[in-house]
Amino acid sequence: MSKPLIIVESPAKARTIEKYLSNEYDVIACVGHVKDLPRKKLGVDVENEFAAEFVILDDKKDIIKTIKHKSSTAPEVILATDPDREGEAIASHLAEEITNKHISRVQFTEITKEGILDGMGHRREVDIDLVNAQYTRRIIDRLVGYQLSRLLWNTLQKTMSFVKESLSAGRVQSATLKIIVDRERLREIGRAHV
Repeated sequence: MSKPLIIVESPAKARTIEKYLSNEYDVIACVGHVKDLPRKKLGVDVENEFAAEFVILDDKKDIIKTIKHKSSTAPEVILATDPDREGEAIASHLAEEITNKHISRVQFTEITKEGILDGMGHRREVDIDLVNAQYTRRIIDRLVGYQLSRLLWNTLQKTMSFVKESLSAGRVQSATLKIIVDRERLREIGRAHV
């Protein structure tokens, strides 16, 4: 008979958790994010309330296939990804790929026997507010960084011959820097009119 399935991010955590739960659960690792915005296009529909297109990452297709297979026969699936916005988004993406209707979310704030047992005793649903917070950060990264990365790459490639790989400006720092520059420009305009 199939065991309940627990999905974590780290293979090392998976082995430890399985041991602490006396091998009563099948624990596997998804090894981080399984979906992201597409690499070759914007993936955000700015005309449709910034709807995002998340796709399965190429290097995670086999992991998703394994998760789908194991979850289809498991009596329940427990999503135990990291206790942060990224982990919540990963849990949401995993839930989208699983047909099993018995899905819950747990958080392990420490990987000790007590921490694992405590987390297992506090099951809940995926927190959509945390998922949306992570999606918002990722969409801002893409909207600013996707356009800026091409400019950065073209500029550096022309002026610095040692730059051989494509560079990404798609982190939230790029969006933050743009906000700061826009605010500073507004301040300068305000000072010019005084």
